[in-house]
Amino acid sequence: MIAVEKLVKSYYSTTVLHGVDHAQQRGEAVVLIGPSGCGKSTFLRCLNQLEIADSGRITIGEVTIEGGHSPRSSGEREQQRQLRLRAGMVFQSFNLFPHRTVLQNITQGPIVVKNVPPGQAEELARNLLAKVGLEHKAEFYPAQLSGGQQQRVAIARALAMEPQVMLFDEPTSALDPELRDEVLRVMRRLAEEGMTMIVVTHEMHFAREMADRVLFFDGGLVAESGTPEQIFEHPQHERTREFVRNVTR
Repeated sequence: MIAVEKLVKSYYSTTVLHGVDHAQQRGEAVVLIGPSGCGKSTFLRCLNQLEIADSGRITIGEVTIEGGHSPRSSGEREQQRQLRLRAGMVFQSFNLFPHRTVLQNITQGPIVVKNVPPGQAEELARNLLAKVGLEHKAEFYPAQLSGGQQQRVAIARALAMEPQVMLFDEPTSALDPELRDEVLRVMRRLAEEGMTMIVVTHEMHFAREMADRVLFFDGGLVAESGTPEQIFEHPQHERTREFVRNVTR
């Protein structure tokens, strides 16, 4: 479902991703862990084309994008659009439209981007709100919701585009513990249903519990990859062992 080859990304003179390779099967849930600034979020943003890689190749489903420059031709722009449609993104700061209701936030993408009829988009949105336990909040505005509720709306909004892959960039980092749990429950359910997922998180318990595979990022590279048991109980590299010791004390 996902194939990343030799992905490089720099900001000015600082290289953030140093040729990252990654392959992921359909239905696999992968969690990225590692110290702040190691390139995890940049990796996700490149997958979703929020950032353009300097070089390398990204394939999601049957769509491939080459790094090196922003899309120029109409064909390249359409390839980028198709890649974005296949990769739903959930951010740590929710990014809901404050002037639109919950229902409008979710229906906007399908109506505007995919030309879904409004009635069909609303039916889909209400079904997704039920899925995340917020069917009673359809007519509320984001400011009337808790942080955990806003993040669940953001998940429903991403799912409304019917992506093949879901990307989560530290989706619980702005929430207190009680609100984190309600978001993590929704993510666990998606994993159980077979959604292909990549999750950047500092929630080590969540990584142990729901990941099929854990990638330890360090210095812009995948330093180690393995099952949760391998990474947390029997890490092979000293840098991984040091990180795991520090975050599981």
